[in-house]
Amino acid sequence: MFALTKWYMDAVDERLNVFIGYWLALSWRTLRLQGHHQLLRTAPDGVTAHGELSSLPPPAWDDDSRLRWRSDDASGLWTAAAEPIAATLFRSELGEIHWQCLMPKARGQVDLPQLSLRGWGYVERIDMTVPIWRLPFERLHWGRAHTANHSLVWIQLAGATSQSLAWLDGRPRTDLVVADTRIGTSACRLTIDQNITLRHGPLISTVFAPLEPVTKLLPRSAFMVHERKWVGCGQLHVGSTAEPATVIHEQVTW
Repeated sequence: MFALTKWYMDAVDERLNVFIGYWLALSWRTLRLQGHHQLLRTAPDGVTAHGELSSLPPPAWDDDSRLRWRSDDASGLWTAAAEPIAATLFRSELGEIHWQCLMPKARGQVDLPQLSLRGWGYVERIDMTVPIWRLPFERLHWGRAHTANHSLVWIQLAGATSQSLAWLDGRPRTDLVVADTRIGTSACRLTIDQNITLRHGPLISTVFAPLEPVTKLLPRSAFMVHERKWVGCGQLHVGSTAEPATVIHEQVTW
C-alpha cells in the first residue's frame, strides 16, 4: 500500500560549489504525489534550496552511461565514471528498501542561471515499500568521496536492524568504521579536514517545508527525522598513497 521512489543526484566542483537534486514519487492508499527539491551552495551566496510538488519528469538516460535531469532552472548531465552497485538494505513483512547506486562516481555538469558547475558527481535511486513512519532505524550515516583515481561510498544503519557497508572503487567492504571526521575500512582511510553545513534540522522544516500538503496527508512522525548534511574536503588514503578528496556526507537520526 506504500511505495516511494527517490532519486538523488549531486555534483561538487573544486571550489566546493555544490548542487544536489532530488526527485520523488510516493503512493499510499489512494494518495499519489510527485515532487522535486534542489539545493545549491556557492561560496559567495551560501546555501539556497527550494522544492515543490510538480509533474516534473524523473531523470532519464541518454544512453547506458549518461543521465540527464532538468528542473525549472537547472539542467544537469551525469556521465558515469564507475560501475553501478546495489544492495537491499532492509527486508521484512513491512516491506523492503532497495538501493541502487547507479553512478558511484560521475562527471557532473549542472547549468543554472547563476552558475555553471563542473566536477565529480554521484547518482542513486532508492525504492522502498516500508512506510517511512515505520522505519526500524535510529541512525544513518551515509557519504561519498571522490578523488582523481578512487571513489568511496558508505552506508551505516543502526537500530532494530543494522547494516555497515562500504564500497571502495566498487569493491564491497563490511568492516566499516564511522567517526565524525574519519571513515575507515581495512582497505582505506578517509580523513575529512573541512566540513561546510549544507542542511541541519528536522526534515519537516527543511526538505519538506515547501511541501506542506504532504506533511498534512501523512503521519507527522514521517517528517520528524533530523538530518545534518555536509560538503567537505579531505584525504583518501589507499595503500601507501593519499589523494585529495571531495566529500558529501550526512547523519540522520530518528
